[in-house]
Amino acid sequence: MKLALIIIIGIILAYLIYHYIHRLIIRRATSIVRNDAQATTESAMKSALNQLADEHTLSQSQNHFTASDTVADVWGRGVMAFEFSFTADNLQADQLPTLRRPLNNALGEYAVKNHIKRLSTSHPTFVVTDLWLFEGQLHIDVAYLMNESTIEYVQDLKRLNPSEKMPASNAEENH
Repeated sequence: MKLALIIIIGIILAYLIYHYIHRLIIRRATSIVRNDAQATTESAMKSALNQLADEHTLSQSQNHFTASDTVADVWGRGVMAFEFSFTADNLQADQLPTLRRPLNNALGEYAVKNHIKRLSTSHPTFVVTDLWLFEGQLHIDVAYLMNESTIEYVQDLKRLNPSEKMPASNAEENH
């Protein structure tokens, strides 16, 4: 009886140790992928904001974001979506809808020019999922559609706000 109890406790401990190590490995791998995706998205945003400043869609002072945070922790594992914020200067809320398309186009052009990996040709590489003003800061959420989880995240957002459409990969289809 004691031997059976020891074996059962040993099996339970082995399972718990295996599960703990497995979670550590998965968490580390996810972190590496997320950091790489965030760096890629940051580079794309820098380029897109510079392009919009050159086209006078944004002012020169608005083409430097001060922060980049992941929204994946809120939405779930594997979602490669990031929030950027920067000083809004004289930008008004009614100007935000006109900013989405040029920003999506600039992100698409960056993706084509730099051969950024994407999951499928039916979706763009990057999508601006949200823009809003808060306390003098412009916040922009950008999803990097590199995996199925992120595509599902963008589709869920579209269901929540049916007036928003996932943009076609305009710049990417032209190349």
